[in-house]
Amino acid sequence: MNEWLRILVTLSVAGSIVLSLSFLITYVTKELLTAKWNYLSRKLSLFFFLVPIFVFPELLIIFRKTNNDIALGNQTVALKNTLTVSLTAVQVLFAIWIVGVIGKSVWSFYSYQRFNKQIKVSSFLVPKESEVHQLLTKNMDRMNCSSDIEIMYNKCNISPILIGILKPTIVLPMYKIPNDELEMVIKRELIHFKKKDLWIRRFMLIATIIHWYNPLIYLLKKEVLMWSELSCDEDVVMKMSHVERKKYGETILNMIERSNEQSNSYIYGTTFSTEQMNLKRRLMKMLKVKKMSKPVIALSTVALLALASIGVGGATLAQKNTPSISGEIIQEENKVATLVSSNGEKEESKRGFSELISVKMSDESKFTKDEWQKVLKQIEKGEVHLEE
Repeated sequence: MNEWLRILVTLSVAGSIVLSLSFLITYVTKELLTAKWNYLSRKLSLFFFLVPIFVFPELLIIFRKTNNDIALGNQTVALKNTLTVSLTAVQVLFAIWIVGVIGKSVWSFYSYQRFNKQIKVSSFLVPKESEVHQLLTKNMDRMNCSSDIEIMYNKCNISPILIGILKPTIVLPMYKIPNDELEMVIKRELIHFKKKDLWIRRFMLIATIIHWYNPLIYLLKKEVLMWSELSCDEDVVMKMSHVERKKYGETILNMIERSNEQSNSYIYGTTFSTEQMNLKRRLMKMLKVKKMSKPVIALSTVALLALASIGVGGATLAQKNTPSISGEIIQEENKVATLVSSNGEKEESKRGFSELISVKMSDESKFTKDEWQKVLKQIEKGEVHLEE
């Protein structure tokens, strides 16, 4: 129970710290950093919301403890966090959290099944000999997309959308899209595929389920979706002329004007939807996209590394200061204190056996015959607890 509390608090604190600092950096730098950097920083925050990073420093410490274990021998150490919460309070919090997780999971599964059913019922595959499929094949070869990607038509007036992690599929509306616009649409969805954006959105959904109680997780979801789209636009127009960028902007406006998509479809696929961002801002950023200078690249790299370092530090600090459950004692491996003398002989520690808290019968091999007899006498007197 205490381990659950420790991990959940640590993940929530670390992810929230990185997200808050990402916001601050974005605000201070204004338009200096690219959409790609902002997307990376939000994905970094998502990483800290999902991965208990404090485990890695602990593993490192374990590897470095070998020599210390020889010096300390088999000393029993009892650690207890000074901050404690009652077991009843933790059980109540755990029950509330579980109810929220189950409720959020059920709703997400239902929404996905409904969305998936709507797409399947109203869609059909584009023939391979068609011009649209040939356009897809040409762009896949040009962009080195190794996986097979299907393309389908949908009878509803949806925005073009990329769906399916295991079986990626581009879904197009039935209405006629001019070839120049269609090529931009296909290229955009292929960029989403190459950037693994569908995977990021699934991880975002998992994080939202786990941290449903944290308001910042919903803010992170909006940020991930927004910067995902802006980053994709950035990649599409990077090598385009100003005229071509305006044409791409017109394509986005046309897709949005013609579509009548489901409001939650962006959770399960990448779309032209602008529900999560300001359309004017999106189009203006698109026209201003340019390669970062070397100083800006260096600054953005340092900023990203600083975010990662602060996230690790915050996770470690939160883990160490998470309240323990009252009455619960965290014990390390039961050991008896011994020191290695200068002549190589083992001497009994000054602390002796008086500080031995508990022992197992399987620990007999760790003691000499006389030492084990002393331990057995302490067990009889109730001074040492015999574990099963």
